[in-house]
Amino acid sequence: MHHHPDIRSIFVRTPAALVLALSVTLLLPWSSAQAQAGASCPAKPLGWKNPFTAKTCGGALVSTASGQTVTVSNTLAGMAGWAKLKCLNGVWGVPSTYACTGNASTVSPIPSVPATTVPLFTAPAVDAAEVAAARLLEQATFGPTAAEIARVRSLGASTWLAGQLSMPATPVADGGDSPEPVREAWFVAMGAAPDQLRQRMVFALSQILVVSTSKNASGRELSPWLQTLSTHAFGQYGTLLREMALNPAMGKYLALGHSRAPTPNEDFAREVLQLFTVGLVELNLDGSPRLDANGKSIPTYDQARIGEFARALSGWGFAHGYEDMSAPLVAREQYHDRGAKTLLNGVTVPAGQTAAQDFDAVMANLMAHPNVAPFISLRLIRHFVTSNPSRAYVQRVATVFRQTQGDLAATLRAILLDAEARNAPGLDAGHLRDPLLHTLSLVRVLGGQVISGRNLFWDYYLMGERLADAPSVFSFYSPMAPLPGGTGLAGPEFQLYAGSHAVRRANFVLALLDGGLSGSLRIDLSPFLAVAGHPQTLMALVERTLLQGRLSPGARQAIGEAVFKTTDPKQRVLTALYLTAMSGDYVVQK
Repeated sequence: MHHHPDIRSIFVRTPAALVLALSVTLLLPWSSAQAQAGASCPAKPLGWKNPFTAKTCGGALVSTASGQTVTVSNTLAGMAGWAKLKCLNGVWGVPSTYACTGNASTVSPIPSVPATTVPLFTAPAVDAAEVAAARLLEQATFGPTAAEIARVRSLGASTWLAGQLSMPATPVADGGDSPEPVREAWFVAMGAAPDQLRQRMVFALSQILVVSTSKNASGRELSPWLQTLSTHAFGQYGTLLREMALNPAMGKYLALGHSRAPTPNEDFAREVLQLFTVGLVELNLDGSPRLDANGKSIPTYDQARIGEFARALSGWGFAHGYEDMSAPLVAREQYHDRGAKTLLNGVTVPAGQTAAQDFDAVMANLMAHPNVAPFISLRLIRHFVTSNPSRAYVQRVATVFRQTQGDLAATLRAILLDAEARNAPGLDAGHLRDPLLHTLSLVRVLGGQVISGRNLFWDYYLMGERLADAPSVFSFYSPMAPLPGGTGLAGPEFQLYAGSHAVRRANFVLALLDGGLSGSLRIDLSPFLAVAGHPQTLMALVERTLLQGRLSPGARQAIGEAVFKTTDPKQRVLTALYLTAMSGDYVVQK
């Protein structure tokens, strides 16, 4: 049997040297202003000094071997060297290494100088029920909170899901000239609204049925799209498809509202086939491609079929004037192609039908295609659970989709309650968190507040994922993109984790933890600061909070060493949280 690599190994782990470099970088510099001229060194040797009663050199450090001067001020070397001083021949120094050319005096205690031996960092006690609850919430929400973990543990996964499915929807903001109020309200709902499962489903569907401010520049051109996604998030997929096809926001984005015979626009016809329903090749129920006698995949449609769908969908316009967003598209019979058309699988539409009749025929033809169940099921599994589901998992979910005529609530339950989602994950399970999911999850798991996104959207743009601003009809990344490294695995979100995107995300996470984004995302470090003097206790608290004890041994020890060698209490906390939040164990949702 071929064994796939652990998907987390593709994530660039922090090598030991980088961990040590980070620990030095995050360390507060030692100020020479602490040194004060004063008492001379006692004549009688006192032996090694306790770090908490260390003295500092009032002059320069001079190597007794080479005579070269060693700078004391603002250097980690000076701080570490003078943490263990010995009085030799009337001067403070390290035996056979350095001598002090000036007076020495007592300075403030230096509580953060580590010992020479790094301890072993062990995993905190793991509560299997807590891990199970946290994993469900990682998949079904924008991140677990302590309260939701307790609720899942009390109710059980199935009952918790039922409660989420029946919860009223958070209202969608009305749009005006600017898209920012809509974007802002959506962002806050993602991070803080109680209907978390709906918010995750809306986010997932928004990346299938894409509308973007790259073309729909105002808030009023976003609201109808977002409202339709929210309203039908747990309904029938066929109903969502019909409503979205005639949605005025989609009518502008993919130009169906401007499609007129005899030369109808083909944008919507192309994307409703390629991205909304059937995909490029015929599929088995388990999501694998069907093959012809020569072992080749079978195209689902061709360019001629796109043209026929465009003709069948011609003759729809905006209800009350140019690009009016107040109502669904309406039929304009004078612009409808009334000729006969041939759709998928040889289904023909007779000549002479109205725009509404042809529209009904198109919707029925699409939803009857056997590809829809595995195509949409695979997209949703990849968003919620794993980029590389087994064929059996896809088939189980697609069977539910097909048997319920595309009931999205039933499909979601099948995805989230399946054994492959609930059992301990395998090596190739999980998926990379995208920037929004990564950062909002971090805020939520730390018990923080999502206050506003207004001043963050440019940062998310630089990370490749400004909400409602997908760069193409494929959303922020291709849903079929492979994992880097030629592993044969899928890894769509890794398209947002290369080069500058990764650096910007790391900077964003550090700013979030350090309070630089407190007007938008606010967290409280006090529980961690309370134990900052004890590196092993701090590491255990960080790991228990972020990962419920799931940090891999290698990452735990490397991060622990960086924490141990960091001196300032706040910087020690930041080191522990930052390196854990950026580790493969956290960034890859398992």
